[in-house]
Amino acid sequence: MASINIVRNIAYGADPRHRLDLYRPARLARGAVLVIHGGGWWTGDKAGVSALAGTLASAGYLAVAPNYRLATAHKNNYPTQVEDVAAALGWLRSSDLPYNRALIAAVGSSSGGNLAIELGLRYGVPSVSWSGLLNLDGFVADHPGLEPKRLEIDPNGPPSTIDQTGANDAYYLWCIQNLMGGKMSLIRQATPIHRVTPHAGPMFLAGSLREFVPAKEIALMVAAAIAAGVGVECMVLPGSAHGDAYMADAIRPTMVFLDRYLG
Repeated sequence: MASINIVRNIAYGADPRHRLDLYRPARLARGAVLVIHGGGWWTGDKAGVSALAGTLASAGYLAVAPNYRLATAHKNNYPTQVEDVAAALGWLRSSDLPYNRALIAAVGSSSGGNLAIELGLRYGVPSVSWSGLLNLDGFVADHPGLEPKRLEIDPNGPPSTIDQTGANDAYYLWCIQNLMGGKMSLIRQATPIHRVTPHAGPMFLAGSLREFVPAKEIALMVAAAIAAGVGVECMVLPGSAHGDAYMADAIRPTMVFLDRYLG
């Protein structure tokens, strides 16, 4: 790995969770990439994306890994997380860091993939989603009568070990309901596939055929992007690997995508 400089816990807002880690390449940055952690919007930490952020910085990108406020049943519900990563993007754009402000992308895994796509939809930046949760209202509609169930997850465990056993519809439903709190009336607004416009940035979507997030969510987003005239690329792997677990397979096409739009 090429030499990089890491500065941790830089404040980008007033909340204690408004902290980010900065991974700076040894040479002048080619562009900047927000690297957004997953965790179902309710758990996770920027430390979980250190390997990916370091890889991006070694390739010459300025990598910025923010924390964001985590959702509970009655606090920090949608759209808190979107607002926080948007604030991190604003911090990046207004900083005095040496990089081209026209060359910014967002990358994320699982709920981080959802948030990366949100930035692409709202601000037109290229976005990469590994196993992003993209069809929230559709998932709820497809599972009437399902009892939601939270998982017990080790907050210090590596992301590549979480949600690796395939579909867990009860937990997916719990994540959605926890994100929305008492505002299920906003779920269509929170569902990215409904909000793709010609102003969205290009997308790279990855997933597995039998993983935690249904593969059809990628197909729905691809169809929405094509209908809006937005460039979209995808990769669907065999097996049940989720997000960071298929990094070895996804990193090369991800880098090609970033090089195409930032390089």
